[in-house]
Amino acid sequence: MGVDYFVFYTEATIICILILLMILINSGIYSTKQEKQIWFNRAVVAFMLYFLSDECWAAQLSGVVPKVRFFVVFFNMSNYIILCLMSYAWFMFMAASEKMSFVESRKKRWLCLSLSLVFILIMVIAYLVDPYYWVNENNELNDAYYLMMFTAPSMYLTAALIFSMINAKKTDSEEEKTHYRLLALFPFGVMAFGLLQLAGLNAPTFCFGCTIMWLWFYIQNMQTLISIDDLTRLNNRGQINRHMKQVQYKENTPVYVMMIDIDHFKEINDTYGHGEGDRALILVADVLKTVCDGVKSPAFLGRYGGDEFTVILQSLEGKVSPEQMIEEMRSRLQEKQKDPQLPYVLALSVGYDQLRDRNDTMQKCMTRADEKLYEDKRRKA
Repeated sequence: MGVDYFVFYTEATIICILILLMILINSGIYSTKQEKQIWFNRAVVAFMLYFLSDECWAAQLSGVVPKVRFFVVFFNMSNYIILCLMSYAWFMFMAASEKMSFVESRKKRWLCLSLSLVFILIMVIAYLVDPYYWVNENNELNDAYYLMMFTAPSMYLTAALIFSMINAKKTDSEEEKTHYRLLALFPFGVMAFGLLQLAGLNAPTFCFGCTIMWLWFYIQNMQTLISIDDLTRLNNRGQINRHMKQVQYKENTPVYVMMIDIDHFKEINDTYGHGEGDRALILVADVLKTVCDGVKSPAFLGRYGGDEFTVILQSLEGKVSPEQMIEEMRSRLQEKQKDPQLPYVLALSVGYDQLRDRNDTMQKCMTRADEKLYEDKRRKA
């Protein structure tokens, strides 16, 4: 290894840091200040710091910086501390994304961080007791260092992987399954690239690999933000409009547009607060999702806006009717009503219409469905 190796390593590190910096800046621009967004940004910063620290170690390996004992110990201690914090930040981002309750408790967050602090303390004490425990007389890293290097970080990443896979197995929603699998794949990829780097490849494999994982994860995450309503996890209005452009009239396959909203939703918000209003939206969204997932025909579900939802049903061979779906929705909502902690009545108003012929449009069909929705509301008044 020589100067050429260091120049190559430096170029790779700069490129990777610039990519992560662009992700960080873009994340900051569109930041919602949610807990998961905060931990996302922290994790990106931690990865950038690790790349810089790793670059210092590459400078020593290539001989650009003298391989004196102080620098060997300092850079590798720094590497380990940043690696622990990097893994911790990702674990907390995963926990915030999956709405795990302990994220909101400062005491529990410190308890999670204590794993890293204990291992860092062990490393410092071992060095003070025996200065050659981690780095031998030839200023080379001992095997014990490599073992310690992966212990705490791999615990965080393995825990993140396991939690994500468990949540993916629990949910019935394909969209949520994809989200959890994505969260699980990231730590798996990070650990794989770390092991490749340790295998002795004379290239910044970990740096390249992690940056590719971040870029891929961020693109997938942005796709979700673009198309999914954050509260209900249903398709948002933009996605509804895109889907409507793809649906066409078919002779033997009736197409229906259903417009649905929650009765007296404003009163729920005014009386019980917006938190309870959000809960009502989530409950209704879960019911609609269950009903749509249960039909044997394509049923596209989205949150149109506020307390209004849209279902676009393509009834294959006319086997499923909107009336059956509406009955099922109201029946399942009645079941939810049995919850003693639900202090208000949840009811739906629904209007639907059918795409009539090739000259009809989905937008006109939706307008007619919306008019029937308000007719349904007026009948109840």
